[in-house]
Amino acid sequence: MVIHTYGHSRTYEMEALLKLFRPAERFTFSAAESAPEGECLSAVLTPLPDGKMRLAGLTRIGGSERSGETVLPADIPKNRLDREISALLYPQLCALTGMRPQWGMLTGIRPVNLLRKFAERTGSVTQAMDDFRNIWQVTEEKTQLAADILAVQQPILDAAPKNGVGIYLSVPFCPTRCKYCSFVSNSVSQMGKLIPKYYQCIAAEIELVSDIVTECGLTVDSIYIGGGTPTSIDLYQPLDWLSRSFADGQPLREFTVEAGRPDTITRENLAVLRQFGVTRISVNPQSFQDDVLRAAGRPHTAQDAADKFLLARETGFDNINMDFIAGLPCDTVQGFRESIDRAVSLDPESITVHCLALKKAADFYQSLPMPEPEAVSEMVAYAQEALISAGYRPYYLYRQKNMAANLENIGYAKPGFESPYNVMMMDDSQTILGIGAGASTKVLGGKRGIERLTECKYPYDYLARFDELMEAKRAQLLALLRPES
Repeated sequence: MVIHTYGHSRTYEMEALLKLFRPAERFTFSAAESAPEGECLSAVLTPLPDGKMRLAGLTRIGGSERSGETVLPADIPKNRLDREISALLYPQLCALTGMRPQWGMLTGIRPVNLLRKFAERTGSVTQAMDDFRNIWQVTEEKTQLAADILAVQQPILDAAPKNGVGIYLSVPFCPTRCKYCSFVSNSVSQMGKLIPKYYQCIAAEIELVSDIVTECGLTVDSIYIGGGTPTSIDLYQPLDWLSRSFADGQPLREFTVEAGRPDTITRENLAVLRQFGVTRISVNPQSFQDDVLRAAGRPHTAQDAADKFLLARETGFDNINMDFIAGLPCDTVQGFRESIDRAVSLDPESITVHCLALKKAADFYQSLPMPEPEAVSEMVAYAQEALISAGYRPYYLYRQKNMAANLENIGYAKPGFESPYNVMMMDDSQTILGIGAGASTKVLGGKRGIERLTECKYPYDYLARFDELMEAKRAQLLALLRPES
């Protein structure tokens, strides 16, 4: 399908909008004066004699088409032009596809954050919810879900320390790569030779970030070790460095390690996590159906996941998260229900329900069609009902491109067991200082509101350019974080 623009260059928003209806499809682009033949999504902006602009929209799918136009001021800001283009094309796409996405025209990853901003702008959550429904065409159910999460998050946001920051350490290694995974992760068997040098570099980067935290008068609020699969390598030294630099004497609200894959969890590495004060871990089955796990390339069984959860309990962990994915190959609505029911019977403190997202970096991207949206919607609806009935509350939410049924990922937690790091990070309400290959740093403030710094994605690039990267990082962070004299 062709995305056609003329008189403007707002192709990104048009592509994001079209992906709500045609996920995981590749598009071509045209900037010719006239819309191309065949299937296309077209937005043309032309000047009028009175100085205003005419925006004409055309959607052609399967031999049928819809069109419309509106008049706009000549000096319309780019963000409002994006909204006007979406408002013109969205109903055309709905009419021609017979689809009506539950999140309406919203294409961003943080709808709860957007609802918060609307509420702050209007002074009313009720008005913000009306805007969600009437302007952005979000369903009543999703509007209420966003509002419920907003209410749960507010005390967590209010409790954040002044000048608080989160620390994120990236461990981009896994025993093997799961077929749905699009993260930067490297097989330990293939890339294990890099690990000793990786230890040296993250030790130096932890020291650099620690010095900046001290120099800039920051308070470490949380530490989060993610990946990859952190427990696929020996974490003793990284935990020691993080503890000495950021945890000792600090009133951390959270210290999380994504233990993740059950096949990497042992009594010994759980004891190390306990030794260094880790307060929260993830044990991620993704499914409790063995055939689904095999199809996803997970080298463990459902019983392995349950056993490792019970081992973590025995070791003393009283804040455990479990992840599940709706829409995995070979899964059924009934099978997913059974997975959620089994998770509830194990009684973890939090359960995160993801929808399968097909990304270009994942093995599934080329070989797997998107799962049936009706089935995924049933799975997600059942999880929400079952988890709320069992005493869990949705507390954070985010969306991704190419998601099954255009839905969302939701973290559910028992009251008091919400992850402050997840809330602060996803709400863009706190500076996050990333360490390691693939880690992202985002600093609140600056000319653009949020400044984002990204390390090299791949460990070998990170190691090869380490000195250069750290010199630039120190200069950038001090320029953004140093208190004004």
